[in-house]
Amino acid sequence: MKNLILTFFLLFTVLVSSQTATTIEHNTVQMDFFYGRPIEHDKKLKKAIDGNSYGVLLSINNNSTKNSTFNKLYNYPKRGFSFLYQNFNSDVLGEVFGGYRHFNYKLKNTATSNLKLIAAFGVGYATKSYNAISNPNNHAIGSKLLASAYLKLQFLKLLNKERLSLNTGLSLIHFSNIAFKNPNLGINTINLHLSLNYLLDPLKTPPQQENTSILDKKLYFNLILRGGYNESLEIDSGLFPFYAVTFYASKTINNFSTFTFGTDYFKSEFLKNHIKIKNLEEGKNYNENDYARIGLFVGHELIQNNFSFISQIGYTIYYPFPYVSRVYERFGLKYKLGKHLFSEVTMKINLFRAEALEIGFGYKF
Repeated sequence: MKNLILTFFLLFTVLVSSQTATTIEHNTVQMDFFYGRPIEHDKKLKKAIDGNSYGVLLSINNNSTKNSTFNKLYNYPKRGFSFLYQNFNSDVLGEVFGGYRHFNYKLKNTATSNLKLIAAFGVGYATKSYNAISNPNNHAIGSKLLASAYLKLQFLKLLNKERLSLNTGLSLIHFSNIAFKNPNLGINTINLHLSLNYLLDPLKTPPQQENTSILDKKLYFNLILRGGYNESLEIDSGLFPFYAVTFYASKTINNFSTFTFGTDYFKSEFLKNHIKIKNLEEGKNYNENDYARIGLFVGHELIQNNFSFISQIGYTIYYPFPYVSRVYERFGLKYKLGKHLFSEVTMKINLFRAEALEIGFGYKF
């Protein structure tokens, strides 16, 4: 998931073209056939990955003709829903199904260009998951209900016949359960796509008007409380509650970007249980009551109207018990509930290992 979101931010920086005249756009239906290879990002996945995977992706794309700030800034992206079937061609990993909400961004706004970035987030279902007896080699998927996301770069049109076109693309698809159930290394696949796209009824998109809104570049302070449930790296150690308190400064520099800097306080009950297990199994003498962590972070928010895509990287300065890594990342979505209130859904990661799905509410002052 970390690599998926980082790639999204890098590709997104090229969305800078504008629309100056009325254009004709179409709602579309697209069917993708893809073939790819799971990434062996951990040696524990070696026995799970037997070969190449394949699948089908069905997408419904709708245009928005509103002259909203979001549409103006991001070149009137299509949005829609997509549904995926993927067969990992593996007795260990089995098959997965996914349902997504996606956005389709034009990376180059010309009549002949087919360069697009599709970003999607949703949920998935796996037909096979880890089982200590019947499926002990599936360290990628710990439960059948999963979180999922994909990035797709569509770059070449092979055939264009009136409303029907044949396209090619490249994608990265991710499935994991975000540490609700371990093991949870997650599974990522890189895929080549061949897709059939059909244009539905045409729509007129009005010319883009100049953005006259005044940008608020004041320095703000924010307080947010996050919480949820997660499990430690110990398989079947149980779900425990956690919470995090974050205080940070934020400053918007343009219509697309806000930069942040702050501190996190983490209190995770799973870590107390994990310390107890380590003390018993390895004869250690860690203090089971000293499991809080404090970190410092810098971050970026990619503004999408009332939504923002959050990316942060931090370093744990108070670290009484060594758990995976001092370096941590946070990725997710932020939604403005009002002038001062906001909500977040984020994923905290320790390097490449997801630690928790966080639900948060905050106040900006």
